[in-house]
Amino acid sequence: MNLNTQHLLYLMEIERTRSISQAAANLYTGQPNLSRILRDTEAALGFPVFERTRKGVRPTQKGEQFLSHARNILREAEFVERLGPNNAQPNRFRVCLPRSYRFLELTKQYLCGCTSEQGIDAVIRECHPRQALEMLSSGLVEVAVIRYSFVYQDYFSEQAQIRKLSLLLLNREEYQIVLSHRHPLAGNPQISKAELHTYPELLHRDTFYPETDNRNGLYTVDRLTQLQLLQGLPNAYLWQEVLPEPLLCAAKLVQRPCAEGGMRYQNALVYKPQCAISKLESGFLDWISQKG
Repeated sequence: MNLNTQHLLYLMEIERTRSISQAAANLYTGQPNLSRILRDTEAALGFPVFERTRKGVRPTQKGEQFLSHARNILREAEFVERLGPNNAQPNRFRVCLPRSYRFLELTKQYLCGCTSEQGIDAVIRECHPRQALEMLSSGLVEVAVIRYSFVYQDYFSEQAQIRKLSLLLLNREEYQIVLSHRHPLAGNPQISKAELHTYPELLHRDTFYPETDNRNGLYTVDRLTQLQLLQGLPNAYLWQEVLPEPLLCAAKLVQRPCAEGGMRYQNALVYKPQCAISKLESGFLDWISQKG
């Protein structure tokens, strides 16, 4: 059986996207070529790696075992490459963040304080916590900050343990209500949930979340879009982390606590303890553990 690391990377992308066509687009290759590589790999293995479903493709039981070994092979290959002087990457910075003004600001402050003769080779991704764990497992990022509701503490602790990841708890925070300064409730020092009932909510999450009883809402995860919608829809509101006052003033927004309290979230730092991370990434771990 002749498998090269490039083909393994291709299969990792199919697993991540759950779609051969989307994986081909992300890899800048043709779908027929990627399908051929998958067929050749499955023929060499003697079993299917993926099975088709109504929602795309997913790994078979043996496919999951194969992909787990493939991830380890790719990681070990990367470690070997780093041993050579021409392949060392002390300036590499691969991190995943929640969609958060605060953690993006902390990351910016950290990078501004870094100096490197080679510059900084940085890729910063933003996504929900389950995607962050998948990216860590697949090697797309080396360090991640995740944010989740308190009720999912046991779930994410278990998922980190299954993936052999270290999970360090950071701060806890309570979300507050963000409004346009023109909103009818903007002058209230605090706002009750009953007062919000008739106003449209900007839902700061991906649309694949299970539907709730709230039908008066707009789904968006892009921060600039959120600000623009709050400005253009003065009756709308958004639950959000505590935002810096200069940002609120510049966007002509106000933030108010909820009388009953907002949803509480846990922030956590996640990484692979046995991974040979770069100096930049190691410094980021220390920085966030102190500031986060």
